[in-house]
Amino acid sequence: MMLYSNGLHIHNLEFTLKGVNSEAESDAFEQRFRERMARRHRFDPADKNPIGMWNTGNKFRMWQGMTNGIALFIWIVGIGTLMAGIVGVSNIMLITVRERTREFGILKAIGAKPSSILRLIIVESVLVTAIFGYIGMIVGIGLTELINYGMEMAGGGGGGDTTTIFRNPTVNITIALSATGLLIVVGVLAGYFPARKAVKVSAVEAMRAE
Repeated sequence: MMLYSNGLHIHNLEFTLKGVNSEAESDAFEQRFRERMARRHRFDPADKNPIGMWNTGNKFRMWQGMTNGIALFIWIVGIGTLMAGIVGVSNIMLITVRERTREFGILKAIGAKPSSILRLIIVESVLVTAIFGYIGMIVGIGLTELINYGMEMAGGGGGGDTTTIFRNPTVNITIALSATGLLIVVGVLAGYFPARKAVKVSAVEAMRAE
């Protein structure tokens, strides 16, 4: 009060509550607080004029619900994008195995074992999906870091309080690595089953394949 020259009276009091999570609990606390202040200062608790109270709990819960909805939407978009990537990797490996059926027949004709052919396909699948999955992860992290930098600069920069709605919109590295690992696993499976079917074909039939 001495610092801001407000005199000897307190006109505004702000505080937060612990353990109050619902609208009903918030309203009950407000009523209890008003009744206690009414007994202390001798006014009718039903009279709203002596003490004006602004309960921001409902606004906070509404804002929290909106941010949770945005997070859910981002998850849906991310999972949809990941599924599209899985389908793309699967199709690529299916086409690759189908186009190399004649090559498998030649390898079998010169004495290659089915296990060595399968190992060749799986290693190729792992390399392709791992390399391009890693590149995609790096590009995604780079874009989000760039967006975060732009928001910080727009909000004043310098690491202080910013005026942006979303703070630190970066990628969770655990989720990014999990998505990349899932793509690798799917790539391996997509190459393994067609290759397994191809190596069971006799060398003569495989070399005749178009």
